[in-house]
Parts: sequence; C-alpha cells; structure tokens
Amino acid sequence: MFGRMTQLGELDMSLNNLRGVIPRELASLQSLLYLNLNNNWITGDIPNEVGLLSKLEHLDLASNNLSGSIPVQLIQCTNLLRLNLSKNKIKGSIPPQIGNARFLNILDLSQNLLTGGIPQELGNLRVLEIMNISHNSLSGFIPHAFGDMFALTSIDVSYNDLEGPLPNVKAFNEAPFEAIQNNKGLCRNVVGLQKCNYPMSKKGNSGQRHTIILVLSFLGFMLLASILIILVIFVHCQRKNIKRENIGRSNDLDYLRILSYDGKAFYKRILEATGGFDSKFYVGEGAYGIVYKAELLAGQIVAVKKISSSPEEEFLDFVSFKREIHALSNIRHRHIVKLYGFCFHARHSFLVYEYIHRGSLRTLLSDDEKALEFAWDKRVNIVRGVADALSYMHHDCFPQWIHRDLTSNNVLLDVDYEARVSDFGTARLLRPDSSNWTVVAGTIGYIAPELAYSPIPTEKCDVYSFGVIALETIMGKHPGDLISWECSSSTKIDSPKLLKDVLDQRISPSRVRLRDAEDVVSITRLAFKCLQADSRLRPTMRQVSQDLRVQVPLEMPFCAVTLEQLRDLKGREFRASEGD
Repeated sequence: MFGRMTQLGELDMSLNNLRGVIPRELASLQSLLYLNLNNNWITGDIPNEVGLLSKLEHLDLASNNLSGSIPVQLIQCTNLLRLNLSKNKIKGSIPPQIGNARFLNILDLSQNLLTGGIPQELGNLRVLEIMNISHNSLSGFIPHAFGDMFALTSIDVSYNDLEGPLPNVKAFNEAPFEAIQNNKGLCRNVVGLQKCNYPMSKKGNSGQRHTIILVLSFLGFMLLASILIILVIFVHCQRKNIKRENIGRSNDLDYLRILSYDGKAFYKRILEATGGFDSKFYVGEGAYGIVYKAELLAGQIVAVKKISSSPEEEFLDFVSFKREIHALSNIRHRHIVKLYGFCFHARHSFLVYEYIHRGSLRTLLSDDEKALEFAWDKRVNIVRGVADALSYMHHDCFPQWIHRDLTSNNVLLDVDYEARVSDFGTARLLRPDSSNWTVVAGTIGYIAPELAYSPIPTEKCDVYSFGVIALETIMGKHPGDLISWECSSSTKIDSPKLLKDVLDQRISPSRVRLRDAEDVVSITRLAFKCLQADSRLRPTMRQVSQDLRVQVPLEMPFCAVTLEQLRDLKGREFRASEGD
C-alpha cells in the first residue's frame, strides 16, 4: 500500500493501537515531509530504509516498543528539523553522525536504554534549541563542544551516569535542577551540585607527589618564560601592523560573535549605528529592502539590510526563516557576500552582511567617470567571479541554492574589483510578492522566459540571469532587446554588428590587449548560450565557470566574427602587449 503513495507529504498515524513493525515500504514515500507514529504498540527495529526519505523534516516515533539501535542511515535525512525517539527500548550508543543533521531544532532521545558517552559531534548542532537525553544510562563527561551551542534553550540530561563540569552555555546556566539531577558526578557552582574541585588524593606516595610538584614547577617556569618571549614579539608585531589589524577586523566579523551579543543590546547598537536607519547611512536598495552602512564596536563595518515592514512582505514562519539563515551563514566562498546574522523584531527586522566598499556593479557601470577605469581585464574577472559563485551554490552546496534574483544590483565589488554576489537565498526567506516583483520571483529584465508559464524556478533561471549580467558587464549597460537574439551553431552573421553592439564604447581603445579581446569574445559567446529561450539548451554554471577559465583563440568563429572583423570593428588595430 505505501509503495503507491509516492506523492504523500504528511503521514500522521499517532495515538492509535497499531502493532507490528514499521514497514520498509515507507522508503517509497520520497515526498514525505512529516511522519508521526507516536503512541502506538509498534515493535522491532527502526528500519534502515527510513534514511531514504531525503525530504523528511519531522520524525516522531515516540512512545512505542521499538528496540535495536538508532540506525546510522537515519542521518541521511539531512533536512530533519525534529527527531523524537523517546519512550522506547532503544539500545546502544548515540550515533555521532547525528551531528551532521545541521538543521535539527529538536532532539528527544529520552527514556530509552542508551549507553556510552555523549558524542562530541552533537556540538555541531548549532541551531538545536531543545535537547532531551534524560532517563538513559549515558556516562562520561558532557563534551566541551556543547559550549558552542548558542541556540540551545532547553536541555535535560537527568537520570544518567554523567560526571564532570556543566558547559558554560545559557541552556545549562538556566536549567532547573530537575534537568541535571540524578547523575554520577556532575559539578558546577550551583545549588544542588558539588563544586568542580578535584583535590589531590592524600593516599598517594609523598615522594611521587614531591616529584610531581618539582616537575610542574619547572614546567610552569618554562611556560612563563615562553609567554614573556611571545608577548614581546607580539607587541613588536602589533606596533608594525596595527593599521592592517584595524582594517582586517572590520572584514572578519564572526557570525558567532554576533550571536554572543545580548539580543536587545545588539538591536540597540544597530539602531544607534544607523541613526535609526537615517538616510545619511543609506547605501542602496533592492526588491527586499534598503541597505545601510553601520559601524559597530572596534571599527567593525557591516551592511544592514532593513526588510520592508509592509504587510505584503512579511516573513515566512520564524522557524523556517531561522533555519535558512543559519544555513546561509555557514556558506563561505570568496565571491559570495558573508551573511553574519539577523534581527527579527516587530518594529525593525534586518539582515547583517559584510560591507563591500565599491558598491554594486550597476552603480559603477552607470557612472561614466568610474566606468573609464573599469578596464576589460577587471570586467572579465568579475564575470568569472559571478560564474564561480553560482557554480558553487548550484553544484557544491547541500542543499542546493538557487539565487532567483540575480541582477547587477546585487553583484558587489570590493576594493580590488573582485565580485561578491549578495542576497543569496533571500527569495527563499521572504515572500516574493512585493510590488517590485513579477508574479514569480525575479526582477524584470533578468528573469528567464520560462517563468512566464512555470512558477517554479530552477538553476537554469540563474544561468539566464547570468547571461544578462555578463552582457551588461561587457556593454556597460543593460543589453535590452539584444538578448532576444539567439546565437547558435546554425546562426551566422554577415557583419560584426553584433559584437560592436556589445562593447562598451566608453573604454579607450588606444591599447587593447589581445588576451582581453579573446576573453571578451569568449564571454559574449557564453552569454548568448546562457540566454537561449529553451532552458534545456543552456549550459550549467559549472560548465560556464570551467569554460571561462579556458583561453579560446580569436581565430575560432564567433558567429562568423573573426579577428580581422574585430580589428575592423572600430576602424583601429587591437595592439597586443608584450608577452601576450
């Protein structure tokens, strides 16, 4: 029966009198998001096939008679938000692979027969809010990695054989005594627990103690001397590099440091740094909100995108929003703007990003004076950077990310003209029904034609938008009607008019390197491949990224445009620099 329900998204059979085992045919429910079988009489093991439910977000098997161990395959459900296996007879240890379920918000393994230690890998669950592992036979120390679980708000480790100090994190600091009671030897300077003090045993041999004291004294002296030497070297280096440190500090703001702030204090600091989002701190704006520049403590500069508070642009449910924010904040790529965090407030809600100094590609291209300095090699490098970023998000991230609103306005440039793609995933965080948007997610002029009849975006929609960006970078303006022309192997042009149309006339042609000319032709050729109306004919961003790294000689035909035609394009010779 289950094998035929391939489109089923939610299955709730809780609070029944079900008996027997969990059928392995559940693996056929590839669209299942929610599975609840709690409060039944189900026996046997948790089948390994549950791990094949790749889209599963909620799994509740609590209050049954399940036995066996927790299957490692279960962690293949990488989208899990809630996992409840409590009140069963599950044996064995907690699989360390649970630490790979990075979106997990709730974990309840209480009232089972679990043994062994708590895996330190559980400390990787940075978005976990509730953890209950009470009423088992777990032993050993609570891992130090738990001290990094800043999202944890509720913890229960009672009725185990745990010992050692409690982690210094909010959930443990504010936990009631009932949540830590009945353990072997947990310690902390709180009422009901012994202090963490381990005096040396009086039964030890006095000679051995004396030797240990001498060795420790000698090691302490050597350590102190080493510290003094390092301190002298450090102070010397600091004096030479203090300017560099001050610059770097603003660019290396760590997301976890923002999380460690008191929420109210950080919210207040952002309001102060932007003057209550005063227009004098205005940087730019997009479909989702206005961006402001904010200087925090110690000269740290960030970009703050204030989300519109209009009713039609409300956030999705907070749990989903927070889950995706944490996923995006863990993405690191040299051509993607770092997202540090967010504030969700009834009055002002905003996202906090790293600050990119030169602003957007669109701003630079619209400024004639700045465009003169925007040479071909810089433009080629920017197109390559955008392609690398999209390739990374489409092919090297899990889960896959689609930008959905790639424009020249959210391609930012740093001081070295390196590209930084911004607003990745914002379309998945907010409702795409703003007045600035079409009925589907995207911006007019960059949106793929297939979205006119299909509301579901794919990575090929990003490929199309990239084609527009690539031409815009070469032309110095939006390509407009030019993108309606498709360049294919069967299409020939009798004159170089097309290539003439795609070159920015503002750049002085007095000295154009042959290598730059080759790169421009290669980019233009790839751009038109990306702009094909049939999305199936467009290349992937991985293919585009790889092709942009391959030098293509100009002698190869570009829709019948040859090197001689390129030279005739402006009636002047393209001179090659020495070494090209």
